Order: sequence, then C-alpha cells, then structure tokens
Amino acid sequence: MELRFFGATGGTTGSCHMLRAGGHTVLLDCGMFQGRRDECRKKNERFGFDPSIVDAVVQSHAHVDHSGKLPMLVRHGFRGRIYSTSATRDLCEVMLHDSARILLQDAQHLNRQRMRKKLLGERERARFRAIEKADARRRRRGGKPERPAPSADIGPELPGWRPNEPFRLPHESNLPEREILPIFLDEDVDATMPLFAPRDYGDWFEAAPNMRFRFHDAGHILGSAWVEAEVQDGRALHRVVFTGDYGRKHQPILRDPEELLPADVYISESTYGNRVHPPFEDLDRELAAAVRRLAERGRGRLLIPAFAVGRTQNVLYSLARIFREQLAPPVNVVVDSPLATAATQIVMRHHECFDEEALLEYRRFDTDPALRSRLTFTDSVEASKALNADPRPTIVVSASGMLESGRILHHVAHGIERDDTEILIVGFQAEHTLGRRLLEGAKTVNVLGLAYTVRARVSSLLGFSAHADRNELIEALEPHARRAKQLFLVHGEDDQRVPLARELETRGFASVERPADARAFRL
Repeated sequence: MELRFFGATGGTTGSCHMLRAGGHTVLLDCGMFQGRRDECRKKNERFGFDPSIVDAVVQSHAHVDHSGKLPMLVRHGFRGRIYSTSATRDLCEVMLHDSARILLQDAQHLNRQRMRKKLLGERERARFRAIEKADARRRRRGGKPERPAPSADIGPELPGWRPNEPFRLPHESNLPEREILPIFLDEDVDATMPLFAPRDYGDWFEAAPNMRFRFHDAGHILGSAWVEAEVQDGRALHRVVFTGDYGRKHQPILRDPEELLPADVYISESTYGNRVHPPFEDLDRELAAAVRRLAERGRGRLLIPAFAVGRTQNVLYSLARIFREQLAPPVNVVVDSPLATAATQIVMRHHECFDEEALLEYRRFDTDPALRSRLTFTDSVEASKALNADPRPTIVVSASGMLESGRILHHVAHGIERDDTEILIVGFQAEHTLGRRLLEGAKTVNVLGLAYTVRARVSSLLGFSAHADRNELIEALEPHARRAKQLFLVHGEDDQRVPLARELETRGFASVERPADARAFRL
C-alpha cells in the first residue's frame, strides 16, 4: 500500500491524500488551496496526478479546503463515486456552487487587473489619478483642467492618444491577452453532484476493490467524519484512520467526536497542535462583552467574519443564549451571506447531527418571538447595502471567515476607518489572509483593491474553533501510540505540527512524519 500527500502539508488548506493498493486509487478529500490569490491559483490549477486514475473519493466534510477541487477533478476525467455523509453532500452542493461563483468573479477581476497593468505602470497610473483629482477640483472652481504631458513610457502602449486630450483607458475587450480562467464552473458542480453516494455513520462501504471504509462522527461541522479504512494489499491488511478535521467535546450544537479506533496508520490534522483553547463557557462571556460594548456605544457595528458552515451557526447559537440569559442587551443581528443562509437552512434539516442540548435550545428559540424578531437573514444585494445606512447598533455575521471574499469585505471597507466598528475574529486565519493581517496588528490593509487605515477595534475569540486543540489531539491519539506503526501530521502550519510531533514522540509513537507535498510512503 502506498500513501501520498498532495496538500495541507505545512499548511491548513488543500487537503488531498491518496491511498493506492492493488492497482486501485482512493482520495481522502480533494480540497482547495486558500490564501495568497496568485500563489493559490497556481496550486489549484494542478493536481500532481491524473484524475482519471482515481477510483473514488472519500470525503470527510464539506469545507472547501477539503472539498473545493471536486468539480475540477470531474472536469479533468474523474468518473468514480464520492462517498460522504448525507449532510456533507447537501452542504457541498451549496458551497461548491458558491465557490464557482467566487472563482469566476476572481478570474474576471484578475483579467481586468492584468489588462490595466499592461497599459500603464504603477507610476503612470498614480500620476494620472492625481491629475484627474486635480482636474475635478479645478472644474468645481470653474478653472480649466490640466492636460498631462506626453510620456515616452506609455506612448507606444496607447495608440491614438494625444497629449491635449483627456486620458481614457481603451475598452478592455480590445486588449488581446490569454484569459485567466476559473478552475471550474457551475456546470462542473452540476456534473459533480450526481457522483455523491451518501453513507451513514458506522456503515462499511467498498470504495474500490479490497479497500473498505466507514465514517465516524468527527464533531467538527454538520456531517463531518473521521474515516476508518481497511486496505487488503496482497496478504497484508492495513488499518488506516484519517481524522479529517477532528472536533471538540462540548461544542455547541453537535455531538461530541467519536473516539478514534486502533489502527496501523494514522493521518491526523494538527491545526492547533501547539495551542490550548479556552473553555466554551468563557466564549459566551467574552462574546457578551463585545455585544455590551456595541450596545453602550449606541451606534456602529460588531462585524463577525464567520465561516458560512459551522461557525455562523455556532455564533448564532451563542448569541441566542446570551440574549435569553440577559448577559448583554439585545441588539439586532443580521446574517449577511447567501451561503450562510443556505447552510443554516441545511443545518435545520439535519437534526440527526444535533446533541440533546442543541435540540432543546432550538425549540426555545423557535418559540420565542422576541429573540426571533432580532435575527434577520438578508435576501438581496440591496438589503446588504442598506445595512450601511441603518444607524442602529447591529451585529453583522458574514462570510468569508478569513476575510478573503464575500460580503464581509464590503462591511469591513465601510467600517474599518471608523472608531464605532469592532471586527471580532472567531476562527482560524491562514497565512497571507486579510484576517491574519488584522490579527497581527496591521495599521493599513488593502480591502477590495483600496488601502485603508485601521481605526476599528480588532479583537479575537479563537476558542470558537471547531478544531481539537493540542490537549484534545493528544488525548485522542495517545491511547494508540504503542500499536501504531506510523503517524502522519497534516493540516497544520509548522509552528503547530512540529511541537505536536515532538510531544507525540515522547508519548510513545515510534514514527511521526510531517510529510511534504507529493511525497510517497510505502506502508
């Protein structure tokens, strides 16, 4: 049996791990890289293997860093089955369509940007912007506009431009250049969804000859699973456990993660391999404090960038409890994310994933008109824009959670230079994302292509994480240290997985690997 890694090695995005045995190939997840746009676009354009050789995909959960390249896999020749839980299948449908929309918008933006850069260098564009601003001031005063002097740098690139005419960019469609294309389109998502084959927790299924799998509740997001595999390779039977994204005990809404079972090989996440989360009870208290600050100001916004799946629902759950227990004055709450709205509707359909406390809390909320009246889901771009004109203090929960796309960027752009805005980070922020830059204290940031001075308060509640922390990962893995032949740590930056690897070695694991991309291991 061979195990190979094609993502989430030294980082937390692009999860994709390949099991090969007896001439058959199964992927554990097929995720998208996220972070720096250009860097991730290049990574996302390739697989490192031929998709047509893959027999099946075993999908741990719906987050796009684990599922986002499934339509691209299909686009390039994959015709097998995609095994997941039913809830994961439902979430993937809305999330992959949303990803297709974002990818198309990004490609269009990059194409426009490349065309403009081809016309003018940064220096010349800045020069013309300054002249245009000066012209506008002169026109307001009744004076004549200044005409820019000829430039040898741009003359050859702007045929037909005369020094005494106002400068105008040519229509972009007149500029021949190879287009940047999205890695997949809506039609590819449509072709992908019929390949899903939902399976219940605990039921064995054969994804390829001599390779059988079953899902166990991972307690990370709705429908998430850790994967148990039995792979027959000749006379050898290999037992493999893949944690996917392993959740936390006592997390709101979801059942606790099931305990890992004995195996020969473990592939474990390490997102927070060197961090300990505060108790969930502390989170309600700190979130209530942020709500009180907003209420005391009597104006402004509490902006909560949140992953549409999992984090948004957890934040709403906590806010409902805070208001019901009168830990903070009730204020209006707006969920401004089409994806989060769709995901929340799916969550409400899958009560089989809820714990008993969540079912009770849901019934309380459903029968409390005062609480329900405070919560609004926007249904249009116009409703989203109208929020900026509303003077009332409002909590806005919006995607994306790392501030890389979505409507949250427009709210941040509107409020980041105002002292009555607080941006509350409630999830992991990958390197090179806007969320990470804000957490690290950046004084100026670029949002939607424009520079802003950060005057808003930036705070964090990272304990909201749905990932197991250092102690929880050790607790899950340590009982199997003596039997395990190999442990592979993935889905973690090196400042998290290196300390975890060292600690697990002291706990009895004979071999703890931190694999690099495309490296193969014979088991």
